[in-house]
Amino acid sequence: MPQDVEVSVIVPTYNERENVKRLIRALHETMTERGIPYEIVVVDDSSPDGTAEAVRSLSQIYNVRLIVRPGKLGLASAILDGMRAARGSVLAVMDADLQHPPEVLPEMLRRIEEGCDIVVGSRYVAGGSVRGWSLARRIVSRGADAIAKLLLPRTRGIKDTMSGYFVFKRSVVEGVPLNPRGFKLLLEILVKGRFSRVCEHPIEFRTRTWGESKLGASEVFNYVLHVLDLTHVAVRFTIVGSLGALVNLATIFVLRHFLGVEHWVSVLVAFESSTLFNFLLHELWTFKSALREGVLGRLAGFHGGAAVHLVSQLAVSNLLYYGYGAGSVTSQLFGILTGFVLNYVLSRWVIWRRWVETLRAKGPCSPEGGSAASRGARDGRGER
Repeated sequence: MPQDVEVSVIVPTYNERENVKRLIRALHETMTERGIPYEIVVVDDSSPDGTAEAVRSLSQIYNVRLIVRPGKLGLASAILDGMRAARGSVLAVMDADLQHPPEVLPEMLRRIEEGCDIVVGSRYVAGGSVRGWSLARRIVSRGADAIAKLLLPRTRGIKDTMSGYFVFKRSVVEGVPLNPRGFKLLLEILVKGRFSRVCEHPIEFRTRTWGESKLGASEVFNYVLHVLDLTHVAVRFTIVGSLGALVNLATIFVLRHFLGVEHWVSVLVAFESSTLFNFLLHELWTFKSALREGVLGRLAGFHGGAAVHLVSQLAVSNLLYYGYGAGSVTSQLFGILTGFVLNYVLSRWVIWRRWVETLRAKGPCSPEGGSAASRGARDGRGER
């Protein structure tokens, strides 16, 4: 078996016995024909169809290594385990279902040699295509891509952010804590990785020959949560604030219309309910401090920030309405926006400052962070 490895091809599997055998043979022929030293790292989640046994037998013939995990733990985590075990300086990720054409891999590797840090196998650049997809599947794919571009600035200009077929230098992810949710690792790398140039190479995305697609409602839900996890802290803060406003209104509605509680009492209870709701989500999600030490101090500080929000909202709203003759809705809107900005500044720079700085200390891995190099321009054929 060859010992020198230039490229590690990581292939996660679950119930892909027939597909993975054909893929391994095709990869071997493609890579040896081009004289590229390679290894294939198959990460199998204890497939009941005998996928691991098939790969194990092929490892006696081809340069294949097998990692068997104790259950179905997820596609992205399987890729991460494969990356940790890989020996190559360049890593390639592809599915085992033969929808990603193995014969294109040498051309994608050539783009790495030409200076690209990441090469995405793209269905949506000139020369790329999708075969056999229903209209619903196309809408889901395009919709997911649009969500990523809207919320994650570093993905804008990349036409196929949902691709599961990509190649990258190991240096892109060295020292970068990757914590993907669901099945799209490429997004995590694009947002957190250290790179200066992303290229896209056209591929024909093929129909599955054997087995069933693993894309379901849970994967779509996890994808949306993953994108939200990768957004800037200000976006998460806004989302939590919006949800808190709904909690506030719902509390008043229940107390007034079902329990008959006085309005001023309902307002106070609703204020406290939404404040506690917002604080909990900020702890667990927005600032990721997870209720660790100092939580009571942060809770008190957040109440103070909420009070500042309320007072500033009233002050600006009344000033515009009574002092400058602005309309009620306009005055209240500017009051709300002023209160929100002040609350965010206090939360970001005072209450949760330590936790935000901890995230940023991880370098370009944080959605807030990013080196100048990793924010560099993308260029080339079919690229930005």
